Amino acid sequence: MTHDEFAALALSLPGAVESAHFGTRDFRAPRIFATLPAPNRAALNFLPDQQALMGEVYGALFAAIPNKWGTRGWTHLHLKDCPHDVAESALTMAWKNVQPR
Repeated sequence: MTHDEFAALALSLPGAVESAHFGTRDFRAPRIFATLPAPNRAALNFLPDQQALMGEVYGALFAAIPNKWGTRGWTHLHLKDCPHDVAESALTMAWKNVQPR
């Protein structure tokens, strides 16, 4: 999975738009649900239990961001080895987390 493939998946979600946060590509609907902070890496706005689940199911493909944001659920996704369907499911989960209740 490349950054551009990930971006296309993110933008296919209803109401999603691309923007930038501190010079990093991000995807919002209306709040940020995903970013592209580094080569071969994405960051997803999960809840802590979702973060734990994805780590259990997919192992090293998902990892908590090593800072305070990570304790809140923000999670790195290693794009290089990520199958399309896994990225799509992860993005949908993160997108749902920022939808108005």
